[in-house]
Amino acid sequence: MTRECLSAGLSLRDPSLTMRTAASLDEAKAMLAGAPRPSVVLCNVVSLTPPNGSVLATLRDLAGAFGGTPLVILSDGEEDLPLEASRLGVRGCLPTSVGLAVAQEAVRLVAGGGTFFPSPFLHRLLPRREAMEDDPPMPSGGAALTARQRGVLQRLREGKSNRVIAQELGISENTAKVHVRGILRALGAANRVEAVRKAWQPAESESLSRGRDRGRDRD
Repeated sequence: MTRECLSAGLSLRDPSLTMRTAASLDEAKAMLAGAPRPSVVLCNVVSLTPPNGSVLATLRDLAGAFGGTPLVILSDGEEDLPLEASRLGVRGCLPTSVGLAVAQEAVRLVAGGGTFFPSPFLHRLLPRREAMEDDPPMPSGGAALTARQRGVLQRLREGKSNRVIAQELGISENTAKVHVRGILRALGAANRVEAVRKAWQPAESESLSRGRDRGRDRD
């Protein structure tokens, strides 16, 4: 319903826009393989994300799926989505809170070679980019985590509370809690201790294995 309503709304506002809709990624790829190719792909990332799945993981899968066709994603306010989108070369992030007039101009701007990230997003992106430069490297078990989640996870490993994590990262305590929940979901962990174990256990197990191998070599 969202897909059809958005398509109909944009078409009514600007009849010169030719809109085609796809209900799945496979359907969209098949459409892109034909002619004429669209100027822009507008995608609702959340709707393509399976239940309990990671929106960011879906975004990473989508980023390279459309070849050279510019991608604009819809956002319902997911905090990490605009930053990750900009890193992946996505050309626009369109909040669902904007009106059809802004959506129309955003699509036209991206089709003409520009990018569209609303100013509130950009104001958040700049300090977050600076803060994330010092985030720790990804643990071997944390492939599905964002840079900010890795920073939170490192602090979980140090036994820090949500309040301390929030203070150190310059975020609210509620945001810290959201990141912790996202980490637990991404790692399939029931609690903070299990999340830390799952993230670092592969590396530690490999280290122990190398130590045993060196011991056998000396024997």
